[in-house]
Amino acid sequence: MNIRINKNRQAIPLTNGQLSFWYIYQLTKETANHFLPYEFDGVVRPDLVERVINALLQDNEILRTSVNDWCAIQYVCPYEYFHLPYEDLSDLCLDAQSASLGELYLRYCAANFDLVKPPLLRACLVKLAPQKHLLMLVTPHFAMDGAALHQLDIELKTLYQKANQGLSLRTASKLALADYVAQEQAARLAQSVKAREFWAKQLESIKPTYLASSLVDISDRSRRGVFIPLKQAQLSLIGRWCGTFKLTQQMVFLALIGKVMSDVTGNQHLCLTTVQENRDIEGARDLYGAMLTSLPVPMQIAQGQSLNELFLQVKQTTLAVYQYRHVPWSIPLSIVAQQKLDKTPWWLSLFKQTSGLYHTLTKQAGLYPQALFDFAAIAAGDIEEDKKIMRDGAQHQALTINVNMLPSFYEQTNEIQQTQTTDNDACQITLRRELDFPPPPDNSEWEQSAINFYIEKHAVNGFGIRLSHQCLTPQAEQLLRDEFYALLDQVTDVGVQEVQSA
Repeated sequence: MNIRINKNRQAIPLTNGQLSFWYIYQLTKETANHFLPYEFDGVVRPDLVERVINALLQDNEILRTSVNDWCAIQYVCPYEYFHLPYEDLSDLCLDAQSASLGELYLRYCAANFDLVKPPLLRACLVKLAPQKHLLMLVTPHFAMDGAALHQLDIELKTLYQKANQGLSLRTASKLALADYVAQEQAARLAQSVKAREFWAKQLESIKPTYLASSLVDISDRSRRGVFIPLKQAQLSLIGRWCGTFKLTQQMVFLALIGKVMSDVTGNQHLCLTTVQENRDIEGARDLYGAMLTSLPVPMQIAQGQSLNELFLQVKQTTLAVYQYRHVPWSIPLSIVAQQKLDKTPWWLSLFKQTSGLYHTLTKQAGLYPQALFDFAAIAAGDIEEDKKIMRDGAQHQALTINVNMLPSFYEQTNEIQQTQTTDNDACQITLRRELDFPPPPDNSEWEQSAINFYIEKHAVNGFGIRLSHQCLTPQAEQLLRDEFYALLDQVTDVGVQEVQSA
């Protein structure tokens, strides 16, 4: 990998995870922002919060990157001091306060980032009462996802407590972004040819997943959904399955959700997408950045198939998929996209011929030779699907089914508790998911055909599955929830016997 210093900036190829967001950004200019509203209860010093934000910018290169507009390259820029905006709404009544918070959300959080212009972070500290503040923190998906958000949560709270105690905020040197990318690209190169062959074989028999038109609503693109809580007995059963069949929790939920979606849609050859966090590289555990790799997991669910058989199938497929996870998201997704095409359009054939030329011109980006073609194939699949929807109706929108395990589900310990001070002036910092003001509807086309299942521990509702989407009717939400509970209820009574006899 060729690393250059250009105008006091370090030029680095994108990570596998960043490539997907870079591609979407080129097409839509959408950055799928993470809105992180931190509530500070207690005495707050705005100058310390500003110091914390600046420490995060100094220690995390990804927040200081500028992204090339035509080539998959990012430049690590020098640190520049960040002045934290401060708004005092404490004198307003609740209704006026809510309206003002909505306006601030639009100003700081709703707008897409310009990835060319760092920092890839926005923040505003809002005073709501004498001892209550809200820190509006926002970052694009390109800069952070998965465990990185959990790491940010830990560091922000720890750093504020250190600042309050007069301690130094600078951390030990983190793994350089260039070093991470170099190791990731080495892993990609080692399996590049076999990976494409593997994915072509894995995905050759899958079929698009569709819902009945009565269950689809694509006229409303606002993000919505429901939470499906899990009882302790159900969690215990899932734990027994994991122990008996040597499964991860992710595998269990893939099997259960795959079974539900197959029953609802009638598709016995469906494909679910999950993610693998590429943090097995030494030093990557505390690194910020987009490091999730989307991995399609094909499933064949036969009539009369037992849950035990499905578990073993999902386990075998998932382990095989993980063997070839060090690939850009676009390789397996382009294979899926090409299966949607009745015939190859002329312009896609042209992209296939010129992809190698683009690879040569952008050699510093470290892209694989067919990258441009794969991006074009994904676009062609989307165009073909849009034509079918316009011609034949919403029931012809193929669904992407994402199943994501969030750290809150399996991380039982609160790492920040060890750093909390017992002083009377201590400030309790909480990442709020339930807001006191209604954020404006999200009408983006970021995931317009995706059904997202987030396995998490909700701050209020406990353990469960959060279903998020932009394309389902309330009837479809209720149906999916009922089918999931029916499946669990069906196996709860016989679960112990099945596990013991397996």
